[in-house]
Amino acid sequence: MGGDELLRALGVILVSYLVGAIPSGYIAGRLLKGIDVRDYGSGATGATNVMRSLGRWPFVIVLVTDALKGYVPVIVTWFLFGSHDLQVASGLAAVLGHDFPVYIGFRGGRGVATSFGVYAAMALPVTFGLLAVGVFIVLAFRYMSLMSVITVPLGALILLAFALSGTDPEHYTYSKAVFGLFATAFVVIRHIPNIRRLIRGTEPKIGGRRRARPRAGAT
Repeated sequence: MGGDELLRALGVILVSYLVGAIPSGYIAGRLLKGIDVRDYGSGATGATNVMRSLGRWPFVIVLVTDALKGYVPVIVTWFLFGSHDLQVASGLAAVLGHDFPVYIGFRGGRGVATSFGVYAAMALPVTFGLLAVGVFIVLAFRYMSLMSVITVPLGALILLAFALSGTDPEHYTYSKAVFGLFATAFVVIRHIPNIRRLIRGTEPKIGGRRRARPRAGAT
């Protein structure tokens, strides 16, 4: 990799990280109720915790915004440079930014909506299928966390299967499968407490009337 290519890659990574790090859920909490959503519920800034602490419409707004934080940097990277490898670097940086946002002390979300946005920018047909699966899981079981730990890994497996099969190699590259594998690792690791509660049967379902309570030690 030459000097210009290295600078280009570093620029893509930096900009994508800073876009991904925009704390949508945190901003919504401050603007709408003057609270830090990280002091409530799961302590994350993602859309699910926003729904439990702020309500449904803020959930929808934050969900779309978090997805755009992954979609926009990756699609812009493609149009500017036409490189799948840079797309993957952009997507990984955006997810890292969402999970560990520099603007609010590196305590962010869990990367699900942002990963979906990256998937949409890299493989839109795959994303439509994942959304259908995700909606079915949420409607059938009412666990957002279950949807998260199934759909993001499923996206990785589909991208890997396409890459291995040679189906449309111009678009389904091994580098995109690599993004899926890393995104899966991020999502699963950050959902370990949820996975434990799912196994114990104590994970809260969506659609209930219970609102998120302040976390212990929250100010």
